[in-house]
Amino acid sequence: MASVAVTLLGRDRAAFLPDVVWRSDGGEYARIDRHTDHAAWRDAADADCPLVTQWDDGADENSAGKPTCSLSLPTAVRRMLDACDIRPGQRVLEVGTGCGYTAALLKDRVGPEGSVTSVEVDPVLAAAARERLDAAGVAVDVVRGDGLKGWETSAPYDRVHVTCGIRRLPSAWLRQCPDGVLVLPWGSSHEGRDNRLVTLTVSDGVAVGPIGASLWFMEARSQRPVPWGEWPDTGAVTKAELPVSWREIDAAVTDADRFVLGLLLPGTRLWASGHTDDEDGRVAWLERAGEYASVGFGWSVPTTVAGDGRLAEDFARAVRWWHDHDRPPADGFGLRVTPDGEFACEEVWFGSPDAPVRLR
Repeated sequence: MASVAVTLLGRDRAAFLPDVVWRSDGGEYARIDRHTDHAAWRDAADADCPLVTQWDDGADENSAGKPTCSLSLPTAVRRMLDACDIRPGQRVLEVGTGCGYTAALLKDRVGPEGSVTSVEVDPVLAAAARERLDAAGVAVDVVRGDGLKGWETSAPYDRVHVTCGIRRLPSAWLRQCPDGVLVLPWGSSHEGRDNRLVTLTVSDGVAVGPIGASLWFMEARSQRPVPWGEWPDTGAVTKAELPVSWREIDAAVTDADRFVLGLLLPGTRLWASGHTDDEDGRVAWLERAGEYASVGFGWSVPTTVAGDGRLAEDFARAVRWWHDHDRPPADGFGLRVTPDGEFACEEVWFGSPDAPVRLR
């Protein structure tokens, strides 16, 4: 079959694949070795599918742990590159080199007069990507370092292209690309790998842009979700008078809408137990900056609150806001991002950058 990567992106990704990859078509990962099954390996390279190339940051050579490096779905790569709107002659910073394939695609677009600096935190991945790019004759400056700090040496940049899931956007990217475009998979604190394509136009160091389509990307290593751990004692459970009904809470914490709750409750993690028809009710568990709260609700139980009262109130206000605005999906929102210390200040807007979300 024709290579999807070549058709969509203009370059074969086989040259950037290691000899062993893992492919999943919705089930278990299948290990594919180039030397023992070249036809399957070649088919995987040509297909519109993600391919895992590393597990557990390189500590495990099997698929029993956590995937930590991959070649992304070619259609998703194309979507991000189109959003980045790269022009010949531009200077591009890539965060997350991985196997080096996207770095090569970026260089194809900036041409001989442009430059690509790609920063990779993993020294083994950085070295392998550099070798593959050199073998392919692609002039990319691969740097071993923390991509969340950017790379000041080659700044300023016209574009920043990020290949890992981001929860908190570093101020360094805005300072190093003060007038350009940032494209990244961004997610709220609620969801693990439920990222959205965010395209930010930067002017005088301030970035503004809409929240776009869903993307599946591995998180930046320093921003991976922390396990919940043991739930602390949040004290007595009390009957609550909240500005929302149990049905409204139930609708808001379904999987389809929790991303929006993450936008309305920045820095807050949410996990909901049970199902709508559970006779014993459900519980929304909340954590923010070391404070915990729980809200119990359901068709046959009273609505109750335990733990931090302000956190529970903010959760109820977010649910109320969502319903009062006709339960909007994520693509009605956007971000306004300004430098502020190590990490930028991320303000969520709805409908227009001039309409920041205010719950209080």
